[in-house]
Amino acid sequence: MKKGNVYTYKVGRGLYINLTNRCTNRCSFCIRNNGDGVYGSDPLWLEHEPSAAEVLASVGKQDSAQYDEFVFCGYGEPTMRLETLVEVGSALKAQYGKPVRLNTNGQANLIYKKNVAPLLTGAVDIVSISMNAATAEKYEAVCRPAFGRETYAGILEFARCCVPCVEKVVFTVVETTLPDEDIELCRRTAESLGASFRVRPLDTGTETR
Repeated sequence: MKKGNVYTYKVGRGLYINLTNRCTNRCSFCIRNNGDGVYGSDPLWLEHEPSAAEVLASVGKQDSAQYDEFVFCGYGEPTMRLETLVEVGSALKAQYGKPVRLNTNGQANLIYKKNVAPLLTGAVDIVSISMNAATAEKYEAVCRPAFGRETYAGILEFARCCVPCVEKVVFTVVETTLPDEDIELCRRTAESLGASFRVRPLDTGTETR
């Protein structure tokens, strides 16, 4: 495992932000199982978790005209660093005026044992939640969450809490990991919560999320 201090990396027209390597899941399909970096980046395993100032300095070194959005999505679950995430997201929106997206496993309320969705207002425009299963039992089997069987219900509740707080909430599933009937059930669940739904390719380090 190679470590470094890569706090930002490019994916298509997005500048991705790598806040942490900690995660509450151990997903069987996780992109981290494939190597130390993705999309041609340097290693995303961190020597230390960056401060907000370090992240903003890394962003400032980039040509912002190249990017249509900023995305919290690195080699860990971004909401593990919620305070830093909110500080960075708010600063990016104020300075650059571009959309900020959060790619998350949706477990923030479980992590902090309270509703943290209101903290995202003004810091994040889009919350993209990895759903990845149609039932609590299947989610536990595939994603192996630290919170066990209750995790799935917690994810759905987090999405419901986010809907009034941000511009858009999206549930995603990985296309090759679910049968068609489960994908349709996930779609209906997402729509019942007021969220959008998207089927995304399996991340291999060469495809855009």
